[in-house]
Amino acid sequence: MNLRWLILKILDAIEFEGIFVHEAIERFTGEQDLSKQDRAFIKKVVFGTIEQQLRIDYVINQFSKIKVNQMKPAIRLTLRLSVYQLLYMENIPDSAVCNEAVKLIKKRKMHRLTGFVNGVLRALIRQKDNIQYPNNDDLLDYLSVKYSFKPEIIQLLLDEYQEDVVENFLSVSNEQAPLTIRVQETNITKQGLIKALEKEGISVSEGQYIDEAMHISQIDKINLLDSFNQGYFQVQDESSMMVADVGFEEGMTCVLDLCAAPGGKTMHLADKLKGQGQVFAFDISDKKLDRIRENYARLGLENIRTSLNDARVINQDFIGVGDLVIADLPCSGLGIIRKKPDIKWHITVDRIKTLKKLQQDMLDVAKNYVKPGGVLIYSTCTVTRTENQDNIAWFLKHNRDFDLEPIQKNYSDLQTGMVTMMPISNGPDGFFIAKLRKKCENVNS
Repeated sequence: MNLRWLILKILDAIEFEGIFVHEAIERFTGEQDLSKQDRAFIKKVVFGTIEQQLRIDYVINQFSKIKVNQMKPAIRLTLRLSVYQLLYMENIPDSAVCNEAVKLIKKRKMHRLTGFVNGVLRALIRQKDNIQYPNNDDLLDYLSVKYSFKPEIIQLLLDEYQEDVVENFLSVSNEQAPLTIRVQETNITKQGLIKALEKEGISVSEGQYIDEAMHISQIDKINLLDSFNQGYFQVQDESSMMVADVGFEEGMTCVLDLCAAPGGKTMHLADKLKGQGQVFAFDISDKKLDRIRENYARLGLENIRTSLNDARVINQDFIGVGDLVIADLPCSGLGIIRKKPDIKWHITVDRIKTLKKLQQDMLDVAKNYVKPGGVLIYSTCTVTRTENQDNIAWFLKHNRDFDLEPIQKNYSDLQTGMVTMMPISNGPDGFFIAKLRKKCENVNS
Protein backbone atom coordinates (compact mmCIF):
# COMPACT_ATOMS: atom_id res chain seq x y z
CA MET A 1 0.00 0.00 0.00
CA ASN A 2 1.35 3.43 -1.03
CA LEU A 3 1.10 5.51 2.16
CA ARG A 4 1.21 8.85 0.37
CA TRP A 5 -1.63 7.75 -1.89
CA LEU A 6 -3.69 7.11 1.25
CA ILE A 7 -2.68 10.51 2.60
CA LEU A 8 -3.75 12.18 -0.65
CA LYS A 9 -7.16 10.48 -0.48
CA ILE A 10 -7.57 11.53 3.16
CA LEU A 11 -6.71 15.16 2.41
CA ASP A 12 -9.07 15.10 -0.55
CA ALA A 13 -11.94 13.89 1.65
CA ILE A 14 -11.22 16.54 4.29
CA GLU A 15 -11.17 19.36 1.75
CA PHE A 16 -14.06 18.37 -0.48
CA GLU A 17 -16.39 16.40 1.80
CA GLY A 18 -15.93 18.60 4.84
CA ILE A 19 -15.33 15.65 7.18
CA PHE A 20 -13.11 15.91 10.24
CA VAL A 21 -9.49 14.77 10.23
CA HIS A 22 -10.02 11.81 12.56
CA GLU A 23 -13.01 10.56 10.57
CA ALA A 24 -11.10 10.77 7.29
CA ILE A 25 -8.07 8.94 8.67
CA GLU A 26 -10.25 6.19 10.12
CA ARG A 27 -12.21 5.80 6.86
CA PHE A 28 -9.11 5.16 4.76
CA THR A 29 -6.90 3.33 7.26
CA GLY A 30 -9.33 1.54 9.59
CA GLU A 31 -9.44 -1.69 7.59
CA GLN A 32 -5.90 -1.48 6.23
CA ASP A 33 -3.22 -3.85 7.53
CA LEU A 34 -0.79 -1.12 8.53
CA SER A 35 2.09 -1.22 10.97
CA LYS A 36 2.27 1.10 13.97
CA GLN A 37 4.97 3.11 12.16
CA ASP A 38 2.86 3.44 9.00
CA ARG A 39 -0.16 4.68 10.97
CA ALA A 40 2.03 7.18 12.79
CA PHE A 41 3.48 8.43 9.48
CA ILE A 42 0.04 8.90 7.93
CA LYS A 43 -1.28 10.73 10.99
CA LYS A 44 1.77 12.99 11.21
CA VAL A 45 1.65 14.03 7.55
CA VAL A 46 -2.14 14.51 7.47
CA PHE A 47 -2.25 16.49 10.71
CA GLY A 48 0.84 18.50 9.81
CA THR A 49 -0.35 19.35 6.31
CA ILE A 50 -3.73 20.58 7.60
CA GLU A 51 -2.19 22.36 10.58
CA GLN A 52 0.46 24.20 8.52
CA GLN A 53 -1.69 24.75 5.43
CA LEU A 54 -1.50 28.54 5.30
CA ARG A 55 2.27 28.59 5.84
CA ILE A 56 2.76 25.81 3.28
CA ASP A 57 0.68 27.68 0.69
CA TYR A 58 2.71 30.83 1.38
CA VAL A 59 5.90 28.89 0.59
CA ILE A 60 4.49 27.18 -2.51
CA ASN A 61 3.44 30.55 -3.93
CA GLN A 62 7.08 31.70 -3.79
CA PHE A 63 8.20 28.89 -6.09
CA SER A 64 5.21 28.45 -8.40
CA LYS A 65 4.03 30.71 -11.21
CA ILE A 66 0.54 29.27 -10.68
CA LYS A 67 -0.81 30.28 -7.28
CA VAL A 68 -2.14 27.62 -4.96
CA ASN A 69 -5.79 28.70 -5.21
CA GLN A 70 -5.63 28.37 -9.01
CA MET A 71 -4.19 24.84 -9.07
CA LYS A 72 -6.07 21.66 -9.80
CA PRO A 73 -7.04 20.04 -6.46
CA ALA A 74 -4.82 16.97 -6.93
CA ILE A 75 -1.82 19.17 -7.70
CA ARG A 76 -2.48 21.49 -4.78
CA LEU A 77 -2.86 18.64 -2.27
CA THR A 78 0.16 16.75 -3.60
CA LEU A 79 2.32 19.84 -3.28
CA ARG A 80 1.04 20.55 0.22
CA LEU A 81 1.77 17.10 1.61
CA SER A 82 5.16 17.11 -0.13
CA VAL A 83 6.17 20.55 1.11
CA TYR A 84 5.16 19.56 4.63
CA GLN A 85 7.62 16.66 4.43
CA LEU A 86 10.38 18.88 3.01
CA LEU A 87 9.98 21.54 5.71
CA TYR A 88 9.09 19.49 8.78
CA MET A 89 10.36 15.90 8.36
CA GLU A 90 14.15 15.92 8.19
CA ASN A 91 14.44 12.13 8.26
CA ILE A 92 12.92 11.82 4.76
CA PRO A 93 15.36 12.47 1.86
CA ASP A 94 14.35 15.37 -0.36
CA SER A 95 14.76 13.21 -3.46
CA ALA A 96 12.31 10.65 -2.06
CA VAL A 97 9.71 13.36 -1.48
CA CYS A 98 10.01 14.53 -5.09
CA ASN A 99 9.90 11.02 -6.53
CA GLU A 100 6.82 10.08 -4.49
CA ALA A 101 5.05 13.30 -5.52
CA VAL A 102 5.62 12.51 -9.19
CA LYS A 103 4.23 8.99 -8.64
CA LEU A 104 1.07 10.45 -7.11
CA ILE A 105 0.50 12.73 -10.10
CA LYS A 106 1.01 9.84 -12.49
CA LYS A 107 -1.42 7.71 -10.51
CA ARG A 108 -3.97 10.50 -10.93
CA LYS A 109 -3.46 10.22 -14.72
CA MET A 110 -2.02 13.74 -14.90
CA HIS A 111 1.29 12.88 -16.58
CA ARG A 112 1.57 16.29 -18.28
CA LEU A 113 1.89 18.00 -14.89
CA THR A 114 4.63 15.83 -13.41
CA GLY A 115 7.29 18.27 -14.64
CA PHE A 116 5.51 21.20 -13.01
CA VAL A 117 5.23 19.46 -9.62
CA ASN A 118 8.81 18.23 -9.76
CA GLY A 119 10.03 21.69 -10.76
CA VAL A 120 8.28 23.48 -7.88
CA LEU A 121 9.58 21.00 -5.31
CA ARG A 122 13.16 21.05 -6.61
CA ALA A 123 13.18 24.86 -6.68
CA LEU A 124 12.07 24.83 -3.05
CA ILE A 125 14.78 22.31 -2.12
CA ARG A 126 17.48 24.51 -3.67
CA GLN A 127 16.25 27.61 -1.82
CA LYS A 128 14.99 25.95 1.39
CA ASP A 129 17.31 28.03 3.57
CA ASN A 130 16.39 31.30 1.83
CA ILE A 131 12.58 31.26 2.04
CA GLN A 132 11.26 34.77 2.67
CA TYR A 133 8.76 35.02 5.53
CA PRO A 134 6.99 38.22 6.71
CA ASN A 135 8.81 40.19 9.40
CA ASN A 136 7.05 41.44 12.50
CA ASP A 137 6.59 44.99 11.19
CA ASP A 138 3.14 43.78 10.19
CA LEU A 139 2.20 41.79 13.29
CA LEU A 140 -0.94 40.22 11.85
CA ASP A 141 0.74 39.01 8.66
CA TYR A 142 3.77 37.82 10.63
CA LEU A 143 1.74 35.78 13.12
CA SER A 144 -0.57 34.45 10.42
CA VAL A 145 2.23 32.95 8.32
CA LYS A 146 4.47 31.92 11.23
CA TYR A 147 1.74 29.95 13.00
CA SER A 148 -0.53 29.20 10.02
CA PHE A 149 -3.72 30.85 11.27
CA LYS A 150 -6.26 32.97 9.44
CA PRO A 151 -5.66 36.69 10.11
CA GLU A 152 -9.27 37.32 11.17
CA ILE A 153 -9.03 34.76 13.99
CA ILE A 154 -5.71 36.18 15.18
CA GLN A 155 -7.20 39.69 15.16
CA LEU A 156 -10.17 38.48 17.20
CA LEU A 157 -7.79 37.07 19.81
CA LEU A 158 -5.60 40.19 19.80
CA ASP A 159 -8.74 42.26 20.52
CA GLU A 160 -9.32 40.16 23.65
CA TYR A 161 -5.87 39.16 24.95
CA GLN A 162 -2.35 40.51 25.29
CA GLU A 163 0.01 39.87 22.37
CA ASP A 164 2.22 37.43 24.29
CA VAL A 165 -0.83 35.40 25.38
CA VAL A 166 -2.06 35.21 21.79
CA GLU A 167 1.33 34.17 20.42
CA ASN A 168 1.66 31.45 23.04
CA PHE A 169 -1.85 30.23 22.16
CA LEU A 170 -0.94 30.07 18.46
CA SER A 171 2.30 28.23 19.18
CA VAL A 172 0.79 25.63 21.54
CA SER A 173 -2.13 25.08 19.14
CA ASN A 174 0.39 23.72 16.62
CA GLU A 175 1.86 21.20 19.06
CA GLN A 176 0.80 17.59 19.46
CA ALA A 177 -1.71 17.21 22.29
CA PRO A 178 -1.00 14.59 24.93
CA LEU A 179 -3.25 11.53 24.98
CA THR A 180 -5.08 11.85 28.28
CA ILE A 181 -7.24 9.27 30.02
CA ARG A 182 -9.39 9.18 33.15
CA VAL A 183 -9.30 6.18 35.45
CA GLN A 184 -12.75 4.63 35.88
CA GLU A 185 -12.68 4.47 39.67
CA THR A 186 -15.70 2.19 40.02
CA ASN A 187 -13.73 -0.48 38.12
CA ILE A 188 -10.10 -0.10 39.23
CA THR A 189 -7.80 2.01 41.39
CA LYS A 190 -5.43 4.49 39.82
CA GLN A 191 -2.40 2.42 40.88
CA GLY A 192 -4.06 -0.70 39.53
CA LEU A 193 -4.58 0.98 36.15
CA ILE A 194 -0.98 2.19 36.03
CA LYS A 195 0.24 -1.36 36.59
CA ALA A 196 -2.15 -2.76 33.97
CA LEU A 197 -1.04 -0.19 31.36
CA GLU A 198 2.66 -0.66 32.04
CA LYS A 199 2.19 -4.41 31.70
CA GLU A 200 0.82 -3.72 28.19
CA GLY A 201 3.91 -1.66 27.34
CA ILE A 202 2.24 1.74 27.73
CA SER A 203 4.14 4.72 29.19
CA VAL A 204 2.15 6.54 31.89
CA SER A 205 2.57 9.96 33.50
CA GLU A 206 0.46 12.04 35.87
CA GLY A 207 -2.04 14.69 34.79
CA GLN A 208 -1.58 18.26 35.97
CA TYR A 209 -4.81 19.23 37.74
CA ILE A 210 -7.25 16.32 38.13
CA ASP A 211 -6.43 13.31 40.31
CA GLU A 212 -8.08 10.84 37.93
CA ALA A 213 -6.09 12.12 34.91
CA MET A 214 -3.11 10.40 33.31
CA HIS A 215 -1.16 10.86 30.08
CA ILE A 216 -0.29 7.75 28.08
CA SER A 217 1.95 7.12 25.08
CA GLN A 218 3.55 4.35 22.99
CA ILE A 219 0.15 3.30 21.60
CA ASP A 220 -0.94 2.14 18.16
CA LYS A 221 -4.69 1.45 18.45
CA ILE A 222 -6.18 2.11 21.84
CA ASN A 223 -9.15 -0.23 21.33
CA LEU A 224 -6.76 -3.19 21.23
CA LEU A 225 -5.67 -2.65 24.85
CA ASP A 226 -7.10 -5.11 27.38
CA SER A 227 -7.28 -2.33 29.97
CA PHE A 228 -9.47 -0.28 27.60
CA ASN A 229 -11.79 -3.16 26.73
CA GLN A 230 -12.18 -4.12 30.37
CA GLY A 231 -13.47 -0.62 31.13
CA TYR A 232 -10.59 0.54 33.28
CA PHE A 233 -10.35 3.97 31.66
CA GLN A 234 -11.97 6.50 29.37
CA VAL A 235 -10.13 8.75 26.91
CA GLN A 236 -10.87 12.29 28.06
CA ASP A 237 -8.93 15.54 28.14
CA GLU A 238 -8.10 16.95 31.55
CA SER A 239 -9.93 20.21 30.87
CA SER A 240 -13.09 18.20 30.13
CA MET A 241 -12.67 16.41 33.47
CA MET A 242 -12.79 19.79 35.19
CA VAL A 243 -16.54 20.02 34.46
CA ALA A 244 -17.39 17.16 36.84
CA ASP A 245 -14.67 18.30 39.24
CA VAL A 246 -16.31 21.73 39.45
CA GLY A 247 -19.96 20.76 39.18
CA PHE A 248 -20.49 17.55 41.12
CA GLU A 249 -21.38 17.77 44.81
CA GLU A 250 -22.07 15.06 47.36
CA GLY A 251 -25.78 14.35 47.62
CA MET A 252 -26.58 15.02 43.97
CA THR A 253 -28.70 12.27 42.42
CA CYS A 254 -30.05 13.71 39.16
CA VAL A 255 -27.64 14.99 36.52
CA LEU A 256 -28.52 16.17 32.99
CA ASP A 257 -25.89 16.41 30.26
CA LEU A 258 -27.53 18.35 27.43
CA CYS A 259 -25.04 17.99 24.57
CA ALA A 260 -23.47 14.81 25.84
CA ALA A 261 -21.67 13.14 22.92
CA PRO A 262 -19.08 11.70 22.81
CA GLY A 263 -19.81 11.17 26.49
CA GLY A 264 -16.63 11.83 28.47
CA LYS A 265 -18.37 14.11 30.96
CA THR A 266 -21.38 11.79 31.17
CA MET A 267 -19.15 8.82 32.11
CA HIS A 268 -17.17 10.91 34.59
CA LEU A 269 -20.32 12.08 36.37
CA ALA A 270 -21.80 8.58 36.40
CA ASP A 271 -18.55 7.35 37.97
CA LYS A 272 -18.73 10.08 40.63
CA LEU A 273 -22.30 9.02 41.50
CA LYS A 274 -20.82 5.57 42.35
CA GLY A 275 -23.77 3.70 40.88
CA GLN A 276 -26.35 5.82 42.67
CA GLY A 277 -28.73 8.34 41.12
CA GLN A 278 -29.00 8.90 37.39
CA VAL A 279 -27.25 10.73 34.58
CA PHE A 280 -29.51 11.64 31.65
CA ALA A 281 -27.47 12.09 28.47
CA PHE A 282 -29.15 14.11 25.73
CA ASP A 283 -28.04 14.74 22.18
CA ILE A 284 -29.52 15.58 18.82
CA SER A 285 -28.88 12.34 16.90
CA ASP A 286 -28.93 8.61 17.56
CA LYS A 287 -25.53 8.29 15.89
CA LYS A 288 -24.05 10.54 18.57
CA LEU A 289 -25.90 8.73 21.35
CA ASP A 290 -24.62 5.39 20.06
CA ARG A 291 -21.08 6.48 20.95
CA ILE A 292 -22.22 7.13 24.53
CA ARG A 293 -23.98 3.76 24.69
CA GLU A 294 -20.86 1.96 23.48
CA ASN A 295 -18.78 3.66 26.15
CA TYR A 296 -21.08 3.09 29.10
CA ALA A 297 -21.52 -0.57 28.11
CA ARG A 298 -17.75 -1.00 28.02
CA LEU A 299 -17.35 0.76 31.37
CA GLY A 300 -20.18 -1.24 32.95
CA LEU A 301 -22.16 1.84 33.97
CA GLU A 302 -25.84 1.23 34.65
CA ASN A 303 -26.90 4.67 35.91
CA ILE A 304 -26.94 6.42 32.49
CA ARG A 305 -30.01 6.97 30.34
CA THR A 306 -29.72 8.35 26.81
CA SER A 307 -32.42 10.35 25.06
CA LEU A 308 -32.83 12.14 21.74
CA ASN A 309 -33.27 15.76 22.62
CA ASP A 310 -32.62 19.08 20.87
CA ALA A 311 -30.93 21.44 23.34
CA ARG A 312 -32.88 24.34 21.79
CA VAL A 313 -36.25 22.80 22.72
CA ILE A 314 -37.54 22.39 26.29
CA ASN A 315 -38.23 18.79 27.30
CA GLN A 316 -41.23 19.13 29.62
CA ASP A 317 -40.39 15.87 31.44
CA PHE A 318 -37.24 17.34 32.98
CA ILE A 319 -38.27 20.83 34.09
CA GLY A 320 -36.91 21.60 37.54
CA VAL A 321 -35.47 18.15 38.26
CA GLY A 322 -31.71 18.59 37.84
CA ASP A 323 -29.36 18.81 40.79
CA LEU A 324 -26.71 19.43 38.15
CA VAL A 325 -27.24 20.46 34.52
CA ILE A 326 -24.26 20.41 32.16
CA ALA A 327 -24.50 22.77 29.21
CA ASP A 328 -21.28 22.02 27.33
CA LEU A 329 -22.43 23.72 24.19
CA PRO A 330 -21.41 23.84 20.51
CA CYS A 331 -18.68 26.43 20.06
CA SER A 332 -15.88 27.56 17.76
CA GLY A 333 -13.56 24.90 19.22
CA LEU A 334 -10.45 27.09 19.23
CA GLY A 335 -9.22 25.41 22.41
CA ILE A 336 -8.92 22.00 20.74
CA ILE A 337 -7.16 22.89 17.48
CA ARG A 338 -4.26 20.61 18.47
CA LYS A 339 -6.66 17.68 18.06
CA LYS A 340 -8.79 19.05 15.23
CA PRO A 341 -6.56 21.29 13.09
CA ASP A 342 -9.24 21.60 10.39
CA ILE A 343 -11.06 23.96 12.79
CA LYS A 344 -8.54 26.58 11.70
CA TRP A 345 -10.04 26.71 8.22
CA HIS A 346 -13.73 26.17 9.05
CA ILE A 347 -14.22 28.83 11.70
CA THR A 348 -14.90 32.49 10.90
CA VAL A 349 -15.76 35.56 12.94
CA ASP A 350 -19.27 35.51 11.48
CA ARG A 351 -19.63 31.86 12.49
CA ILE A 352 -18.62 32.77 16.05
CA LYS A 353 -21.35 35.42 16.17
CA THR A 354 -23.88 32.82 15.01
CA LEU A 355 -22.64 30.38 17.65
CA LYS A 356 -23.03 33.02 20.37
CA LYS A 357 -26.73 33.35 19.55
CA LEU A 358 -27.11 29.55 19.50
CA GLN A 359 -25.38 29.27 22.89
CA GLN A 360 -27.71 31.88 24.38
CA ASP A 361 -30.76 30.08 22.99
CA MET A 362 -29.56 26.82 24.52
CA LEU A 363 -28.78 28.42 27.89
CA ASP A 364 -32.28 29.86 27.87
CA VAL A 365 -33.57 26.27 27.66
CA ALA A 366 -31.01 24.71 30.02
CA LYS A 367 -31.96 26.95 32.95
CA ASN A 368 -35.43 25.35 33.05
CA TYR A 369 -34.03 21.96 34.03
CA VAL A 370 -32.28 23.20 37.19
CA LYS A 371 -34.06 22.67 40.51
CA PRO A 372 -33.97 25.42 43.16
CA GLY A 373 -30.56 25.26 44.81
CA GLY A 374 -29.21 23.26 41.86
CA VAL A 375 -26.22 23.99 39.63
CA LEU A 376 -25.95 24.91 35.95
CA ILE A 377 -22.50 24.46 34.42
CA TYR A 378 -21.81 26.37 31.22
CA SER A 379 -18.69 25.19 29.42
CA THR A 380 -17.07 25.42 26.00
CA CYS A 381 -13.84 24.20 24.41
CA THR A 382 -13.01 27.65 23.10
CA VAL A 383 -11.20 30.75 24.35
CA THR A 384 -13.16 33.68 22.90
CA ARG A 385 -14.74 36.05 25.40
CA THR A 386 -17.59 36.48 22.94
CA GLU A 387 -18.67 32.88 23.53
CA ASN A 388 -17.63 32.68 27.18
CA GLN A 389 -17.59 35.63 29.59
CA ASP A 390 -19.97 37.69 27.42
CA ASN A 391 -22.53 34.88 27.50
CA ILE A 392 -22.32 34.62 31.28
CA ALA A 393 -22.84 38.38 31.62
CA TRP A 394 -25.85 38.13 29.28
CA PHE A 395 -27.28 35.18 31.22
CA LEU A 396 -26.98 36.82 34.64
CA LYS A 397 -28.54 40.02 33.33
CA HIS A 398 -31.62 38.15 32.13
CA ASN A 399 -31.88 35.56 34.92
CA ARG A 400 -31.80 37.14 38.37
CA ASP A 401 -32.76 33.80 39.94
CA PHE A 402 -29.20 32.55 39.24
CA ASP A 403 -25.91 33.62 40.82
CA LEU A 404 -22.39 33.12 39.54
CA GLU A 405 -20.73 30.88 42.11
CA PRO A 406 -16.95 31.40 42.28
CA ILE A 407 -14.94 28.30 41.37
CA GLN A 408 -12.18 27.79 43.88
CA LYS A 409 -9.75 25.40 42.25
CA ASN A 410 -6.04 25.61 41.51
CA TYR A 411 -6.91 25.99 37.82
CA SER A 412 -9.60 28.70 38.13
CA ASP A 413 -9.29 32.46 37.70
CA LEU A 414 -9.70 33.86 41.20
CA GLN A 415 -10.57 37.33 39.86
CA THR A 416 -13.53 36.18 37.76
CA GLY A 417 -14.47 33.01 39.65
CA MET A 418 -14.53 31.13 36.34
CA VAL A 419 -12.15 28.76 34.54
CA THR A 420 -10.48 30.26 31.48
CA MET A 421 -7.91 27.74 30.31
CA MET A 422 -5.66 28.43 27.35
CA PRO A 423 -4.21 25.22 25.82
CA ILE A 424 -1.12 24.23 27.77
CA SER A 425 1.96 22.60 26.26
CA ASN A 426 1.82 18.89 27.15
CA GLY A 427 -1.28 19.67 29.19
CA PRO A 428 -5.01 20.40 29.00
CA ASP A 429 -6.89 21.83 26.04
CA GLY A 430 -8.27 25.35 25.99
CA PHE A 431 -11.54 25.45 27.91
CA PHE A 432 -14.04 27.65 29.74
CA ILE A 433 -16.28 26.82 32.71
CA ALA A 434 -18.74 28.92 34.72
CA LYS A 435 -20.78 27.64 37.66
CA LEU A 436 -24.27 29.11 38.11
CA ARG A 437 -26.38 28.39 41.18
CA LYS A 438 -30.16 28.67 41.05
CA LYS A 439 -31.58 30.51 44.02
CA CYS A 440 -34.05 28.73 46.24
CA GLU A 441 -36.74 31.30 45.52
CA ASN A 442 -37.67 32.93 42.23
CA VAL A 443 -36.74 36.60 42.44
CA ASN A 444 -38.03 37.32 38.91
CA SER A 445 -41.63 37.00 39.95
